[in-house]
Amino acid sequence: MRIFLTGSTGVIGRRLIPRLVVAGHGITAVGRAAEKREHLRELGATPVQVDLFDPPALRRAVSGHDTVINLATSIPASSRAFLPGAWRETARLRRLASANLVDAAIAGGADRFIQESFAPIYRDGGDDWIDEESPVKPARYNSSVLDAEAAAQRFSAGGRVGIALRFALFYGPDSGYTVDTIRYINRVWAPVFGSPAASIIHLAR
Repeated sequence: MRIFLTGSTGVIGRRLIPRLVVAGHGITAVGRAAEKREHLRELGATPVQVDLFDPPALRRAVSGHDTVINLATSIPASSRAFLPGAWRETARLRRLASANLVDAAIAGGADRFIQESFAPIYRDGGDDWIDEESPVKPARYNSSVLDAEAAAQRFSAGGRVGIALRFALFYGPDSGYTVDTIRYINRVWAPVFGSPAASIIHLAR
């Protein structure tokens, strides 16, 4: 299978590529900087430089792939997370880049589109079990995940498969969330662990 991957140098993407390569898939991975593209090549992917906000260029890059996986985000550091505008770039990626990728995937003949989403958007359900059908109530900072999910749903028309994966909070040695949490604890500050609906999962799982 030929797979087009964005967000490929993030904490999830750089763990996903080796697994896909071992499984026998061909990976085209987006990397903005030259050193990151070289690292993607070392992982076994074919690196490509493309602007996710340039629809014509994106269509050319995506054409011929069977599956598109969109992991592109720009999550701010915890120290900036509550500042005005801190989530603006991630919102832009989820609203515009996701839609551009869906258009490119449809035009290029892909039959599967997988979109990164975020689990802590559910409405507080008290003691009730939360699943995919539970009502959502995102905060202002993460409301753009619904736009990204809508793009994946739009891809599902015409017999294609669009999937939105609502990620938990991830921890691990190279996770910004983990590094920030440890730094705050060392300063005797109480870190924010997310909403009651958030699971916390190790990156190696």
